[in-house]
Amino acid sequence: KPLSLDVPELLSSFRDARARLFLFDWDGTLTPIVQDPAAAVPTLALRAVLERVSSDPANDFWIISGRDAKFLDCHLGSIRSIGLSAEHGAFIRHPRCTDWENIAGPSDLAWQDAIMTVFDNFTARTPGSWIERKTIAITWHYRNAAPVEGALNAKECRALLEEKVALSFPRLGVMNGKMCLEVRPKRVNKGAIAQKILDCESKDVNCVPPEWLLCVGDDVTDEGER
Repeated sequence: KPLSLDVPELLSSFRDARARLFLFDWDGTLTPIVQDPAAAVPTLALRAVLERVSSDPANDFWIISGRDAKFLDCHLGSIRSIGLSAEHGAFIRHPRCTDWENIAGPSDLAWQDAIMTVFDNFTARTPGSWIERKTIAITWHYRNAAPVEGALNAKECRALLEEKVALSFPRLGVMNGKMCLEVRPKRVNKGAIAQKILDCESKDVNCVPPEWLLCVGDDVTDEGER
C-alpha cells in the first residue's frame, strides 16, 4: 500500500528550505493522458502556475518527459525559468537557456530498422495503434486500439522485442509506458537524468544545494534506473 503524503510536513519543510528542486513528469502528471498525444498541451492555468513557481529564485523547476525536444520547445519553451528534459533524459535544456544539450551522446541507431519491422507488423495487426519515431527511441502506441486486442498484442510484442533485444541488441531496453511500448538505449532513463540534475545542483558553487526535493510521476518509467 502506498504511503500517503504528509502535506503539513511537506509545506513546513518547503518554507524552511533555502533551495528547492522540483522534478515533474509531463503526460499523466502535469497533463492528463489523452487519446491524441498532440492534445496534451498546457492550459493557461497550468502555464501560470509553472511561471509563478519557477520565478521564485529559491525554486529550480524541471519537467522530465518522454516527449521529444520539438514538442517541449513548442509548448513550454517560452517559459524560460523552467528546465526541460526530452526523451527520458537524452536531451536537456537548462533554465534560462535556449539551446538543447545531447546528454546521451553519439548513438548507433542501426538497431532501429529491426525494431521498426516488429512494430510495423503489430501496427498492421492492431487497428488504432501507431508508431512514434523519436531521435534515439521508437515508441509503439496502442491507446486507441480495442482494449483487449491492444493489451494482448502488446504483451506478445513485448515478449518478441525482449527476445530480439537480448539476442542482438543487449544495450537496448524495452519499456512499458501508459498504453505504449518503447525501445531505447538502457543508459537513457529518467532516474539517470534526475541524478545528473541533482548532482549539478549540489556541485554548483554559486548556488545553495537543494534542501528540499519533490519528484512526481505517474508510472514506472518515471522511476528509471539510477
